[in-house]
Amino acid sequence: MAPSCAARQAQNGVMPRYNIVSMNNAHAGQGGVRLDRGEFDSAEAAVTRAKQLVDQALDELGTVSSAQELMTQYTRRGSEVPMIYGEPRVAFHAYQYARERANSLFVTPG
Repeated sequence: MAPSCAARQAQNGVMPRYNIVSMNNAHAGQGGVRLDRGEFDSAEAAVTRAKQLVDQALDELGTVSSAQELMTQYTRRGSEVPMIYGEPRVAFHAYQYARERANSLFVTPG
């Protein structure tokens, strides 16, 4: 069996600093599904990937009529709630980012 990316990097003396793990809201309270979403050498790369995961999850929820409805759907059945682990800690909160994105999608021109 071939070594994982992390194992190869450890052999080379380079360890990823950040790991993204994502939870699936559709299975919350049922043992949840934990998904490994990648390892990153920088906080910026990890945050960029986490935002992409949330954006994709919001897109998959289909047509909604308001930011509130989008957030309700995301918290109930969103397929991605990424968490970033690593040091130094990264201030990324999936629900906060999702709320900001939802609000920006329903801004009325004024």
